[in-house]
Parts: sequence; C-alpha cells; structure tokens
Amino acid sequence: AEPPWQGGGCEEGGMRAILARTPFPSPTAFVSTTPSPLLPRLPATCRSSSLVRQSCYSTPVPFPWRPIASPAWPSCFSKSSWPSRPSLKNHTRKFALRSAGKYGVAMELQTTLKIACLQLACGTDKKANIQNAAAKIQAASQQGAEVIVLPECFNSPYGTKYFPEYAENVIEGQSETALMLSTAARDNKVFIVGGSFPEKEGEKIFNSCYIFNRDGDMVARHRKVHLFDIDIPGKITFKESDTLSPGDCPTIVDLSEHGGPPVRMGIGICYDIRFPELALLYRHLGCSMLVYPGAFNMVTGPAHWELLLRARAVDTQSFGIVCSPARDENADYIAWGHSMVVDPWGEKLVELQEKEDILMVDLDLTQVVSRRQNMPYWLQRRQDIYKLSSPFMPEKKPSSDK
Repeated sequence: AEPPWQGGGCEEGGMRAILARTPFPSPTAFVSTTPSPLLPRLPATCRSSSLVRQSCYSTPVPFPWRPIASPAWPSCFSKSSWPSRPSLKNHTRKFALRSAGKYGVAMELQTTLKIACLQLACGTDKKANIQNAAAKIQAASQQGAEVIVLPECFNSPYGTKYFPEYAENVIEGQSETALMLSTAARDNKVFIVGGSFPEKEGEKIFNSCYIFNRDGDMVARHRKVHLFDIDIPGKITFKESDTLSPGDCPTIVDLSEHGGPPVRMGIGICYDIRFPELALLYRHLGCSMLVYPGAFNMVTGPAHWELLLRARAVDTQSFGIVCSPARDENADYIAWGHSMVVDPWGEKLVELQEKEDILMVDLDLTQVVSRRQNMPYWLQRRQDIYKLSSPFMPEKKPSSDK
C-alpha cells in the first residue's frame, strides 16, 4: 500500500510528489545485491528499486511508517524511518523523543546542519582533479561536514571543446569520477552533492550532478536543464548547446529518506539559477534548500552571482548554496569563484574569495520555518491572477465537499 502521505502538494500537507515518470534504468555497475565498492553496506531489501533516478522518490521501502515531528518542520508528517540506521555523528540541538499526542511518538531529529563547499582548482589532468576532490572531501569530513557540495565541472576544465574528451558513461559504469564520489561518501559517511561533470549517454553529452548518501549509494541525478548560451558583445560568447544536451526534469533529494536531517534539497547547475520558476517549483514541492554548483565567469560573476543567489533564497524563503571552481587566470574560461551560502532572509552567511578553499558553515534549519511563518507570502499568492504550473507538480485531488 502507498504510504499515508502519498499525494497532495506540500502546501496542502502532502509529503510525496512524483517528479519523474519517465523510466530511468539504473546503471548495472552501480546496482548489485552482492557487496561491491559502491554498495557495501545495506542488504538488497533495504534499497529502493532504483538507486539512480531523477528524484529521490521511489517505491515504498519495507520499513514501518512512523509519525515524526521536528522544529525544522511546522507539523507532523508520516514518513518512513530506518530503525537500523546509525545515529548521526554530528547531532547538535537534537529534537528529543517525546509524546506527540495523536501523532504518536516523535523521532529524534537534528535542527542544525554543517555544510561544506569545496572550491576546487580544476586543471587539464583529470586524475589529478579527481584525487584532489577526494582529498578535499576527506578534509571537509574531518572538520565535521555532513553534506559536501562540489563545484561545476570539477573533473575537467570548463569549455565546450573539453566536454566530449572528459565525458564519462555513468549508465554503463564507466565513470571513475562517480566511483570516487561513491567511495568518498561511503568512507567518510557524508552526503555528497557531486558538483557536475560531463556525462555521456549514447550520442548525447550532459552536464550532470550525481548525489550520494552516506552509504555511497547514488540517490539522484540532475542534468543541467538550462544551457548556457550567451553573447555579450565585446566581453564573452559561449554556447553550451554546441556540445551539450539539456536535462528534462527537476531534481529533489530528501535527506531524511536516507537517514539524514529534515532537509529537502532542490538541485540546479549554474545557469539554472537564473530561472526563478525552477526555484519556485522546488519551493512548492517542499524544498528548504537550493543547491547550485556553478561556474560564473569574470563578466557575469561580479554582476549577478551573489544577486541571483540571494534573490532565489528570498523568493523561496530557503537556504541558498552556490559552489564554484577556484579561479585560474590561465584557463580558457576563468571562473569567478566566491562560493557562498545565504539564509532564508537573504543574508550572506559565509563567502570564499577566488582561491582554492573549503567553506564550512552551520545552518539553523529552524530558520526556514520561522521565516515562512513570520512572513507567509507563499500563502498570500493571488492564484486567481497568476499561477505556477508544471507537469511535475502533483495534481490536487478534487474536494469531496459540495
């Protein structure tokens, strides 16, 4: 049977949204019922049917449904729980077990989250890039990071001429980059938002971000939806569509479905941040954090990098995260750097400069609830005048009231 929170939009109290109905075959090299470098921890019965998918929503897992509540959520919802999951290594300000009245017993959930953004130097040596990323992931984990975000195109230089050369076929298991991310997530017990790297499938090349849970399982994939095609006379001309194909689906990762905190992340890549409709869709589907690996340049970066992140955060009353490669003045495409995190009020919490570095920040997850309650403009929208529409929004069931 479907879980009790099946159906309905997040504003109506529902917790499940079917984001991707298009079949997506799991890479055979990344799905196994026997121990492997990628899936060593959980027995097959503990995994959902598709480990790599456009969203984290899957068929119900064979665990009991338990009502849970937290200051990071405004009300109680029924969600799956994994009783055998180990406790988080960095619990801070726990929400203690207590009676929740008619909702039963509330589970213990954390209300803060330590995020790391890796602003990596990315050169022409792919193996060196991958090894550097692995080392920085380990360093961030040792500093207490629970979710680690990598930059766009971290395994290669950024440029249309490099994409075909550096592209990897994840679907067929021919991806040393994905293997490194999976192994690093498993060994360091962290969630990883794997920036992006060129991904080949058939004759097409995508700019793809893979997300891994603490066991090294792939739990989601985002392919860059909006391709970076611009022409600013006298400054920069760039056309990703010369070599890349666009993705066709939004991507959401619910960390609580993988033993993590009550955080639902909406994923975008670089140019995706310029489109508020995608961010608003993520808000409608219950996201409290927007994550954008990106590589703005020396023209668009100073003008719009911070502006766009703060705008998307305020639009959705969510945390906003952008993670850039470090600046290389000798590269064909010079990245702006300045990886950054802002809160739901649009205030900048921390920002790096242009050099390679690790950004660390503690997020107070209760800010999302307090900001949305104090200024509930999401509930004040005039949907009789304008309306957000998307094929990925769950259909509202007709009321039985006459």
